[in-house]
Amino acid sequence: MFMTGILGKTIRDYFNGFLSTLAENSGLLFWKGVGILLIIVGGKLVLNLISQLTARQIKKSEEMPEMQARRVQTMMTMTRSTFRYVVYGICALMILAQLGFGNAINNLLLSAGIGSLALGIGAQSLIKDVVTGFFMMFEKQFSVGDYVKLDDIEGTVTATAMRVTYLKNFAGQQIIIPNGTIGRVINYSRMDSLAKVTVSTPYEADSRQVMEILDQAVKVYAKQVKEVIVEEPKVQGITELADSSVNITVICRTLPLRHWEVERGLRLAVKEALDEAGIGIPYPQQDVHFKMEAEDSSQPN
Repeated sequence: MFMTGILGKTIRDYFNGFLSTLAENSGLLFWKGVGILLIIVGGKLVLNLISQLTARQIKKSEEMPEMQARRVQTMMTMTRSTFRYVVYGICALMILAQLGFGNAINNLLLSAGIGSLALGIGAQSLIKDVVTGFFMMFEKQFSVGDYVKLDDIEGTVTATAMRVTYLKNFAGQQIIIPNGTIGRVINYSRMDSLAKVTVSTPYEADSRQVMEILDQAVKVYAKQVKEVIVEEPKVQGITELADSSVNITVICRTLPLRHWEVERGLRLAVKEALDEAGIGIPYPQQDVHFKMEAEDSSQPN
């Protein structure tokens, strides 16, 4: 009971002291709270302004040539991401100053010291992501809207930020890749694409005749899609003598990312031409040989 009474008195004295201090500094606390609120609101306004300005530039880029438009969109998304980190950092320093942890300059110096320490003990990956992101942007490795392959991941670039790159694959899934982990970049949107179709024909067919039929069929198809092809399709000839078929390859150089469309069209044109000529598509087949051993005459019937 004696100890309980002492503990209760101590708690009451501490609470009363806290209330007295709060009452004496209520005005100061009020204005500090107002200052923190203004800092937060000001940060939000700056970010909204940056967002509007970048969105306006992205809207204007729709009237530019495609490559220039993609470049502008990439720069604007990177700018938006950079300002977000900068504004958040400045607001955090100013709030710390309002709470009495030194002025903003001291906080900046303190943050630099803490940042150096963090860099030495575990923030290397973060710095690597940011530095790699800037190098990729200035080297123009890819832009928003490009279809790329980053290491083993393929998709369309939807946004680039200071630390990560956003891709969207054919299934509509968003893939977020840290910039520092990107090693090899293949950009399918910068150069012409190559459509390649392998046609399997039976060994029984006349291969020269088949190649003539294919050549005529793909040239007719090329006239139908001349706006998306760069060079006329070419029948390369026999590229493989497979187990059950003679494989003939057709290639065609197309505009970027139009090769899938052209490959589908070439397959249909080839199939229809072979059907009309009465040449079938081979299927796997296997010859089985039976060896009959002569009966031993010494054995009884």
